[in-house]
Amino acid sequence: MIEVADNNMTSSLTIDDEFDRTKKYTNACGFDDATLRKRALEMVDLQKSYPDMCVSWLELAWNYCEMTPKEEQDRIIASKEMERKPINKRTTGGVIKNAISIEKKSDEEIEKEI
Repeated sequence: MIEVADNNMTSSLTIDDEFDRTKKYTNACGFDDATLRKRALEMVDLQKSYPDMCVSWLELAWNYCEMTPKEEQDRIIASKEMERKPINKRTTGGVIKNAISIEKKSDEEIEKEI
């Protein structure tokens, strides 16, 4: 038996309860069981339609569409907010080695350093 105690409450869990708790699906969005079943079925279709897309991205998009009202989705599509160019200019090119970004330099910049 595992006992958890703090200043406000005391609770006891058996080993079986603890394993059941860790196996339980995490539902961070607070969907009910019917919505979770609907998501599971629709995720199969999404994975077939977008085989090269990461499953967690598909779930993220599905969750967003489920939680966002249709009017808000239509407003975003009509305003083309997702299609505009980013405000900040990003560095293009270069190589990532050991999680360190190394920017690509032109030949003139290399000659100046030498």
